[in-house]
Amino acid sequence: MSKKLVAMAAVALLFSTLGMAQKAAPEVKLDGFRGSVQTVTSVMYEAVDNGGQTLNRGDILERIETVYLKNGLRKSMTYLSPEEDVLFRSRYKHDGFGVTTLEHVVDNHDEIVGRTYYVYDPNFFLTEIYTEDAERQIESRTLVKYDSRERVAQRSYTDANGNIFRREVYTYTPEGTILKTVVFDRSGNKAKEIRYEYDQNGQPVTQTVYDYSEPEPEIFITLFRYKYDSHRNWIQKTEYQMTDDNQPVAQTIIERTIKYF
Repeated sequence: MSKKLVAMAAVALLFSTLGMAQKAAPEVKLDGFRGSVQTVTSVMYEAVDNGGQTLNRGDILERIETVYLKNGLRKSMTYLSPEEDVLFRSRYKHDGFGVTTLEHVVDNHDEIVGRTYYVYDPNFFLTEIYTEDAERQIESRTLVKYDSRERVAQRSYTDANGNIFRREVYTYTPEGTILKTVVFDRSGNKAKEIRYEYDQNGQPVTQTVYDYSEPEPEIFITLFRYKYDSHRNWIQKTEYQMTDDNQPVAQTIIERTIKYF
C-alpha cells in the first residue's frame, strides 16, 4: 500500500469535520449527517457530458463505505476499488467517554499499515492528530487551535521532523459556517485564500480559490449542486469547474446510499 493511500485514510476524520468545534460528539453528527445513520456508501464517478441536459456517469474514481454504531460513533471506513475489492480500511477505537482515540489503517490482508492517534484537552476538544507508519515512525502531525467561541481557528500541519509545512486560518459567517480559509506555506507566506457560499442546508455551493503560489495569482471557481433525501442529507453531489470564459464544466458526480437504523 502506498503512503498516499494511508495518508488519505488518516485524515478522513479531520477533513470531514472541517470548521466544526471538534469536541467529543457522535461522529455521525461531526460528519454532517442528520438522523440515525447506520451505513453510507459513497461512489465518485467521472462526469461525462452527453451534450444534453443531463450528465452521464463515467468511470468510478472512488468508492468508500462508512459504518456507524447506533450511538453515532464511527466504526469503520473502507476504501474499495471500482471492482469492490478492499484497498484498505480504517477501524476506529473509542474510550468510555465516546471519544475517538485511535484509528488503525489495515490493508486488504488485514495487516496494520498505519495508525492515527487523536489527542484531546481536558474539555475534550481535539487538539492534535498524529500518524504513524507500519514501523511506528511518526509521519506527520496536525495541531488544532480554537477561538473564543470554541470554533476551529487554525490548523497547523507538520512533517516528521516537526516543521510546519502548511497552516490554515479560518474566518466564520454569523451562522457559524466557514466564510474563508487562508492557507500559509512552509515559509509563512500566504499561498491561498478559499471563500465559500452555502445553500439552505449548510452545504457549500461555491468555492472560490485565490492561488498566490505562482508569480501570477490565479482564481479557480468550483460549483457544487446537490440532491437530498428526506432527512436533508445529500445523496448526490455534482462538482463543476468554471472555465476562463465563465462556463461550468462538470468534473465528478458523487452518489451516496444512506441506510438508517
